[in-house]
Amino acid sequence: MRTLDIKLFRDLVRLWAQALAIALVIAGGVSTVVLAVGSLRSLEETRIAYYERHQFADVFALVRRAPKTLLTQIAEIPGVAAVQGRIAKLALLDIPQFSEPATGLFISLPEDRQPALNRLYIRLG
Repeated sequence: MRTLDIKLFRDLVRLWAQALAIALVIAGGVSTVVLAVGSLRSLEETRIAYYERHQFADVFALVRRAPKTLLTQIAEIPGVAAVQGRIAKLALLDIPQFSEPATGLFISLPEDRQPALNRLYIRLG
């Protein structure tokens, strides 16, 4: 061993508590990063599964008035898998738990079936 190696070893033996504390801090940081990456991947996979299960649309376009023939023109665009037109209207809602009126978005639904895009998930009722 060279002289500097011997000195380094002696310093490490003398400062073993500080070296252990530094090692524990590094281990804690590494484990935090590993847990964060795992959580991020889990959230991404859950989001992707939810979007696929409920056919969540990738693109939304709001227009004031548009003919229904526009839907067929949009469906002919390469890469478009599904197109659906709906009527949407904003409204103020008076909710007792809120001090100010809330804004609600009412969206039309097909009468006899689930919508092709943005399917409903009824949690209660």
